[in-house]
Amino acid sequence: MIKNVAIIILFLFLGYFVVAQENVKIIFSGIAIFLIGMYFMESGFKLFSGGVLEKILQKFTSNLFKSITTGFFSTTLVQSSSLISVIVISFLSVELLTLTQGIGVIFGSNIGSTTTAWIVSSLGLKIKISMYAMPMIIFGVILRFMKSNTYKGVGNILLGLGFIFLGISYMKDGFETLKDSLDLASFAMDGFLGLIVYILIGAVSTVIIQSSGATMAIIITALSSGSIIYLNALALTIGANVGTTVTAIIGSLSSNENGKRLAFAHLVFNVITALVAVIFLHYLKDFVDFLAPHFGIDNTNYSMKLALFHTTFNILGVILVAPFINVIVSVSEKLIKKKVSKYSKPKYLLQSNINIPDAAILSIKKECINLYENCQKAMLHAINLHTSNLKTKDDLKAELSKEIKKIDTNIDEIYQDNLKALYSEIIRYSSFAQEHMTSPQLKRVGDFKRCSKQIIEVLKDIRDIQRNVNFYLKSKNEYIKKEYNILREELATILIDINYLDNDELSEVEKLTQIEMIKELLSKNDLSNSEKIDVLIREDKIKATMATSLINDSASVYTIQKNLVEIATLLFIKDEVIKEIGEQTNAS
Repeated sequence: MIKNVAIIILFLFLGYFVVAQENVKIIFSGIAIFLIGMYFMESGFKLFSGGVLEKILQKFTSNLFKSITTGFFSTTLVQSSSLISVIVISFLSVELLTLTQGIGVIFGSNIGSTTTAWIVSSLGLKIKISMYAMPMIIFGVILRFMKSNTYKGVGNILLGLGFIFLGISYMKDGFETLKDSLDLASFAMDGFLGLIVYILIGAVSTVIIQSSGATMAIIITALSSGSIIYLNALALTIGANVGTTVTAIIGSLSSNENGKRLAFAHLVFNVITALVAVIFLHYLKDFVDFLAPHFGIDNTNYSMKLALFHTTFNILGVILVAPFINVIVSVSEKLIKKKVSKYSKPKYLLQSNINIPDAAILSIKKECINLYENCQKAMLHAINLHTSNLKTKDDLKAELSKEIKKIDTNIDEIYQDNLKALYSEIIRYSSFAQEHMTSPQLKRVGDFKRCSKQIIEVLKDIRDIQRNVNFYLKSKNEYIKKEYNILREELATILIDINYLDNDELSEVEKLTQIEMIKELLSKNDLSNSEKIDVLIREDKIKATMATSLINDSASVYTIQKNLVEIATLLFIKDEVIKEIGEQTNAS
């Protein structure tokens, strides 16, 4: 309730400023477009997973030197360290890069970003990447309609880049008035206070303009016109270097924890580099004066010397900080922890039991039941059935009689965020526990590993029929709608019947009887469904396309139910009874 009220207040607050302030509207539009660009770029990179892109990245980022070099050349090419930061965050989000590799690229990117100052100071040019936005968006949209995943991936990446360029452009335009009104000469002062003030101005200007390159253009122009002194220009350059990290922080907002860690590492690097530059500013200034003649820079050409200073202190920062990359990674992992859902945490896999075979087997069995219960909830939500009051078949009838309301359930997301970690822990724990077991115990643990695999497979099979369930439950054809409701009922019924087995008061005979009843019902349902579909086709009550979907989904539901029976037998029937059943089956 409080969360909903807070969201409403936030929307009203934003709405007021968007309507009342033209610049604010443009800025917020830029941020929104920027974040959409991040989404499309990540989607594009996902389509390349397992392909050529990983090989290229591995080749050019296999060690720290290669990562830094890749960052340098890529930023020099696109003339935007902010863009490279955003791309690297996207790569991290889909695990195409490790965090260490990503930080290396960012270090190189900081050096590469200094080439803008060289271009501006030597040629008087200002690179404007937003001019490429529209062509990228146009070609991106065209490629997204191609059948090939490779083309779709390229299309998403182009769309992402185009929107990112456009977003940065909008943000710049929104602050154009403020940028034009920046009178750097009015802040001119000597001493340490002047140094700090100009560092802050440089940082804030870069945050506002969203481009350290644009800030450097302002600084170089002001310096060349005599509006500020050389020392103040050096301080502004240090501040601009720090301010550029904000784009990476904004980009990381829509990313996973690794993206946020990269933004943190970027901030740490730039802050440490800035501190070193401030402490040794006069020494760096003298060092630049010493280097300038070797690069053919005249002693009075302060614009070129400023570009040399920008490059020098960034290279110095890389030399100082690069040896501590592992420390930065470790600190970032401690500060920005992965959000772990309570559903992905094992409840029963106690480390103290791992070397005690019988206790370990019981722990694994209970954890498999925990995995099954979590999957069961996701399965019912996938077919639009609420689980809160679904204990008996009467509850199911009441639920089915209600108006159907779609429950937004992303099975892939649930598996990746919650259940994959739990499943992995069961497999890991089982593997270590098996080290001290006898052959019968090894077989039992093997059964539970197979059982956990089946649980996940059942969940993924539900995902495959979910789309048709949602589609045909909204159909105007009452016959197909009824058939899909029957499939929902059959799935929910077997889940309720299996839950009945998880009862210590039941004898093993009663449990086995329940299992046999479920099997018999499955056979009847399978035969009945097949006959009904034939009748519906002959009487022209459903279209052929509906019939094929129903046939496929009925077969999938039957497979799911058979797997559920196997799962229930392993989880809720005692070991000795299962062994006895196996012996009887082999004898017959």
